[in-house]
Amino acid sequence: MKETIDIVLPCYNPGDTWHSELTSFNGHIKDRYNINYILVNDGSGPNKIQDRVEQLRREGISLKYIVYAKNRGKGYALRQGVLVSESKFVIYTDVDFPFTNESVGGLVEKLVNSGCDVVAGYRDENYYLKSMSAYRKFLSMAFRTFIKRILRLPVTDTQCGLKGFNAKGRKKFLETTINRYLFDFEFIYASVKDPAIHLETIPVKLKEGIVFSKMKLKILLQEIFNLVYVLVFKKT
Repeated sequence: MKETIDIVLPCYNPGDTWHSELTSFNGHIKDRYNINYILVNDGSGPNKIQDRVEQLRREGISLKYIVYAKNRGKGYALRQGVLVSESKFVIYTDVDFPFTNESVGGLVEKLVNSGCDVVAGYRDENYYLKSMSAYRKFLSMAFRTFIKRILRLPVTDTQCGLKGFNAKGRKKFLETTINRYLFDFEFIYASVKDPAIHLETIPVKLKEGIVFSKMKLKILLQEIFNLVYVLVFKKT
C-alpha cells in the first residue's frame, strides 16, 4: 500500500503557472505515493486561484483549499495548512514548486524511510548564482554565517523553503509563532534544541529561472526583532 503524504502550499498572488508546476510534480510522484495537497490562500487579491483549484480537482488531484481575506505571512499560512493535515507525513514548499521534482521527491523518500522526525532541505553554493540581488545575497550569506559561527547549529540553511516532518515534527512546527520569514529559523532552532527530535538534512536544487523577491527594510527590521525574540525570550 502506498504511503500518503500531505503537501502544504502557501500562496499569495501566485504567478500564472503555479497549477502546472503542481501538476508536473504530481505526475512525478503519484506512482509511489498518495498525495493530498493543502493550498492556503494567504489573502491574495482578485485572481484565478479558485478556478485553478477547481481545474486541478477535475483532473483528479486531491486538494484542500483554505482562504482568508487578510495577508498574514507565510508562517501563519503554513500553520493553518498543517492544522488541517491528517497524514502521518507532511511537507511544505512554495506553491510554484521552486525546487526540482527530484529534490522534492528525494525529501519525501528520506522522510518516509529514514525514521527521522524532521527533514530540512539545504541549498549549496550554486544557490547564490541564481537571480538574486547583491543585497539579498549579502543578507542570506550573513545570516548563514551567523548561524554557523555564532549559534553553531548543524543546519545553516534554515530558510530553505522545503521541509518535512512526522507527527512529532508537526507538533513542534505548530508551536512556532512567527508569521513571516523567520518562522523557518524558529522551527529549526526549536527542533535542534529538543533532544527528542531527530532532524536530518538533504541537499536540494532550485529550478532554473527562479527569481527571488525583494525584502523591504521594514520587514528586515521586523525579522531582526523576531530573531532576538527566538534567541532571548522564547523557551524552546
